[in-house]
Amino acid sequence: MAQMGKYERLKLGKGIRVISFFTGAGGLDLGFDLTGYDVVYATDIDAMCCETLKANLGGVLSKSTIVEQADIRKIDPATLPKDIDLIIGGPPCQSFSASGRRAGGAPGRLDDRGTLFEAYCKIIDHVKPKAFLFENVRGILGTNKGEDWNAIVESFRDIGYTISYRILDALDYGAPQQRERMIMVGHKLDSEFLFPRPLFGPDSENNAPYITSAQALDGIVGDNEDRDSLMLRNGKYAHLLPLVPPGENYLHFTAKRGYPNPIFAYRSRFSDFLYKANPDTQIKTLIASPGKYTGPFHWDNRCFTVREYMRLQGFPDNYIFVGDRTDRVKQIGNSVSLKLSYQMAIAIAKQVFGRKSDIKLLPSDYALSFDSRKGKKAAKTREIHTAVAHNSKETPTSMFNFVDYDSSVIPNESLSSRNNVSVKVVGNTAKITVKADSSRKIFAKLRMEIRKSEIGAASDLLPADAILDVTAYGESEHAVQTMWNAIDDWVIRSSNFHSLFELYGHFTEPHPVFRITSFVAKSDAPIAAFAKHVSDFENCSKYFPREHLAKLFGVKFGTSSFIELVRMLRSYRFDIRCHETNIAIPKNVYMVSYPFTLPFGKQMNFSIRPQILAEHNISNNRMVAA
Repeated sequence: MAQMGKYERLKLGKGIRVISFFTGAGGLDLGFDLTGYDVVYATDIDAMCCETLKANLGGVLSKSTIVEQADIRKIDPATLPKDIDLIIGGPPCQSFSASGRRAGGAPGRLDDRGTLFEAYCKIIDHVKPKAFLFENVRGILGTNKGEDWNAIVESFRDIGYTISYRILDALDYGAPQQRERMIMVGHKLDSEFLFPRPLFGPDSENNAPYITSAQALDGIVGDNEDRDSLMLRNGKYAHLLPLVPPGENYLHFTAKRGYPNPIFAYRSRFSDFLYKANPDTQIKTLIASPGKYTGPFHWDNRCFTVREYMRLQGFPDNYIFVGDRTDRVKQIGNSVSLKLSYQMAIAIAKQVFGRKSDIKLLPSDYALSFDSRKGKKAAKTREIHTAVAHNSKETPTSMFNFVDYDSSVIPNESLSSRNNVSVKVVGNTAKITVKADSSRKIFAKLRMEIRKSEIGAASDLLPADAILDVTAYGESEHAVQTMWNAIDDWVIRSSNFHSLFELYGHFTEPHPVFRITSFVAKSDAPIAAFAKHVSDFENCSKYFPREHLAKLFGVKFGTSSFIELVRMLRSYRFDIRCHETNIAIPKNVYMVSYPFTLPFGKQMNFSIRPQILAEHNISNNRMVAA
């Protein structure tokens, strides 16, 4: 059995010829190579991944493997090696991933990457192996209401294969991380294909304890990366990492966790933001392209070394990754965990090819427990919040420091220096005056109540911690943006929060600590009516017909005019989304994610596919980055 950074080389798959597609850095291939299969050909479109594969030939990987950089859609099946017994591969998962859903919907087959399975299916049909393996993220089962998954399954059935699939967690097979993947095996057995039984956790034979992060990193060989260079030193959140307890994340700094001077609203970030690993437990899923504050971070308040990343993903210490640190982390994060691929290789050898093995298999009707683990974790989180609330002996202090100040110029490069903000604080009420241009005409008035904890925008259970009365003057469309910039400026100056965005939460599941009790549009400018519309939380993250937007602006509806409105609103930093910006959103609707304009520093590029530009005679030079 594989242990930590070492693997027992087996001869179980000897003589079984394999070709691999979407090989990446080789996490899937290596599991089959180490169990004795003859991987004769491997291909990926990414040049760096191919260089990594070549660097390991004759070392960890078989020296006889042919590595080819190629687009699977352009490969002529007739040129592939002959007499192939098994095909393995995992098309890119971004089209079906959770991150895609959070961005407005996972595009699935609407994205070009989501149709790569068709090329995979075509090659399988030509080669006609005894079996194939198809790996992807769990989300592939649900995109586009399950239609994508049904199409994928039927495509493989149509070429003569019986389909067996399960969601498996690499954690159950020895990886020290929660990493769920959909594993499909296409075969022609008379009986159902059975998946390997977990080696660790409650579903294992002996209820063996999971491998912890510290255990996985024990005894690493040749890890000479400079730890000091991996410390998080600079940036507005860097000082917070040492304060995060191991196993926790940014939620440590929320009112719900009892933090005395909250910095974030509950669920205002993804769960890996400022996430620090606990050496005594397992980590959350490694990702390929982590941001500056994206964990897991080491419990020593630094980034993990590349060699540590390898161990967490199951790679042996002597595996070679090519490229700089970013390249190598990306390759590791995109890989299949070797702990899982190794066990799948054994299970396939036993059942499809009749090789002798004592591997334990799961009955087809056995329900794995990792779904219930999520529920238990959520329940534990609720217990923590309840305990914090009950054990609090003091009334929470105000989240805001009501200090008088005059903000003469909002830090806003796109607006002129005339955009002045005056703030006067009376008790717990802040009077904010926004002068958007030289006009003294009132553009809009807004009243906002901010509360001490995340109890929901519509709740009246607690008194307001702060009340903002905002008056915006001016006639230009920029007035509403300047108004929200002024509120954002006040939040930053008066609290530990870094933006108004932190008080709202992520648009897919907001837990706002404020509510907008009134928004009165005094201006006749159409954008004032639009701002009033989105100031209602009920109108955010909700689909509206495209004609609705055109009506608000009093323009004749057409695709060209609609896209111009979207471009304009995004240039003012409203997070408006449509089919052209998020392919999974239906073509006839639009949505706005937040009731306010986003703070500067949030990327708001607007891009549109060339064919749509051509179809509607829209000039590309008008589609500019906002």
